[in-house]
Amino acid sequence: MNMQRLAAVTALILGLAGHAVPVRAEMLGHGAMVNAVAVSADGRRLLSASWDYTVRLWDLAKQSELKVFDGHTASVNAVAFLPDGKSALSASWDHTVIRWDLNSGKETARLTGHVNNIAGMALSRDGRKLATASWDRTIKLWNLSTNAVEHTFEGHQANVMQVAFALEDTQLVSVGYDQTVRLWSVASGKELFSLTGHRASVNAVAVTPDGKTALTGSTDGQIKRWDLLEQREIGSLPGHAAFITSIAISKDGRFALSGGGDRLMRLWDLKDGRQLKQFAGHEKPVWSVAFTPDGKRAVSGGYDMVIKVWSLETGAQIPAPKS
Repeated sequence: MNMQRLAAVTALILGLAGHAVPVRAEMLGHGAMVNAVAVSADGRRLLSASWDYTVRLWDLAKQSELKVFDGHTASVNAVAFLPDGKSALSASWDHTVIRWDLNSGKETARLTGHVNNIAGMALSRDGRKLATASWDRTIKLWNLSTNAVEHTFEGHQANVMQVAFALEDTQLVSVGYDQTVRLWSVASGKELFSLTGHRASVNAVAVTPDGKTALTGSTDGQIKRWDLLEQREIGSLPGHAAFITSIAISKDGRFALSGGGDRLMRLWDLKDGRQLKQFAGHEKPVWSVAFTPDGKRAVSGGYDMVIKVWSLETGAQIPAPKS
């Protein structure tokens, strides 16, 4: 190796100081931050949504891109598989939700009604209803058979950031910039109660499979646990050193994942609130997290435009198989 080449290699290594040099264990393709990730029910495919206005479908085992869905005209902030595994939904800052045929890549329906950015969405367990959270300060409940709005939930005093179904899909939990956690009746569209405790905007919410406990994450760096039946805070998950962007709960309800501005994804034991692992590898904030259905892997999407797959047992990134 000549001296010029040695100097170049040395400069590259020094330029990476402070960051772990990653193995090839990431999915590249998006041209901007990855806002959301969702894993299919069989664990074989992944959907991602990005600030680059696209939705992408991936083979999770191969970590390879299968399809790109173009149609939104602004950042795509949420994505979900429908239970049939043949269709998907995406929600965007263009104020719309698009339904996609995963085989053809074509748009099959578009839901309109919000008058500002849609920041988050949640599907009912049977896939018949969709809840969307918007910067127009409302949540809308949609009937996916008719694509019609069944209820518009009003009460938040600022942007609504995320929503989740709770208590056997009879209620909704929403969070927003007004620092509140609100519970709503799906049947009546009425607010049931509001919870306070965060000291800054609340960006993320996830509900345990039994529907009785919610986790919320805030710009204040706190993850709080709420008993939805008793309507009170029951604990917190301390550890992140910056804002919380996303939370996911495992299918069995035993564990949670969180992502934040500290560039880390963290794994929590929900029985006692202990942090079990932290996953370092993103060069910028972790913006989205998800479990695989078998609970053995996790997926994270970042502001650094990459998607990473992790082993929950070892805490290591899972490299893509050699082609």
